[in-house]
Amino acid sequence: MDTLRDGPVADLLHDTEKLIVKQKFEAVEAMAHAAANALNLDALGNLGEVANKYDVYTDNGGDKFRVVEQSDYCGLTGRCCCNPNHKLKLHVYAPEVSPKDEVMVFDRPCKCGQCCACCGCCQQEMIVNNGTGRDQVGYIKQPFLGGGFSPKLQVMERDGDDPYCTIESDATCCIAGMCCDHTFRIKDHEGNEIGKIVKQKPSSFQEVATELASDSDVFAIEFNKDLDVNKKATLFGALYLIDYMFFENEGEANVDVVNQKVSYKLCDLYCCGCTCPCKISCGGKDSGDSN
Repeated sequence: MDTLRDGPVADLLHDTEKLIVKQKFEAVEAMAHAAANALNLDALGNLGEVANKYDVYTDNGGDKFRVVEQSDYCGLTGRCCCNPNHKLKLHVYAPEVSPKDEVMVFDRPCKCGQCCACCGCCQQEMIVNNGTGRDQVGYIKQPFLGGGFSPKLQVMERDGDDPYCTIESDATCCIAGMCCDHTFRIKDHEGNEIGKIVKQKPSSFQEVATELASDSDVFAIEFNKDLDVNKKATLFGALYLIDYMFFENEGEANVDVVNQKVSYKLCDLYCCGCTCPCKISCGGKDSGDSN
């Protein structure tokens, strides 16, 4: 099996222990969501969905990767209809190697999201390939029933292999929400912690406003320095699968001008792969009023 151990990714990830991932703010997407909220037309928000872009840095601020989503806008598996469960590829570029040639490609098929992970069409997965997009180096899959009450992913070389590590959330029955960090522990097959993925809470008012208005998030991933390069690359891909699974609609705020109502999503309740939004709201026209 072709690997990343002898290519440019080996040099980029060999000594890496931590990466910071920042999703770019998309003004068009934010305006579409604002218009949808004001007019009480949720479908309008999907019309403004654009392909995600991410900047990746080392913990000292060094520029490491650019990650760009490639996905169809329309169609049965496109962003407009199926976001955030749509079919996509993430192309990973390393500016110091080449601004136009991919060093990795993450491939995710369309799935029935937010429902019980009891069969293949509902179990989220992602394939990690080398820069050509043809040679697989890793595979991430949601297990049967999604880990029960705590979100869980299994990491392996190929589908059907025994997992060499698992990724499991610290949370129980509750995921997402902007009030705290969300940590996913990475453990090897013996139960030893070898890293973690953290969705970081907003650290300023500007970041709060950005997350309320768009899907823009900040993540950090840490792994043991001596971990195999292929495994580091696969875990790096798992970060993006977690983002699409749980954090694309995090902190969703609706200001419904038509019905004079405001609502805010506190978190998602989680069980066996199913997610259900937990919201608070105030205002709204009293349906019991007579004309």
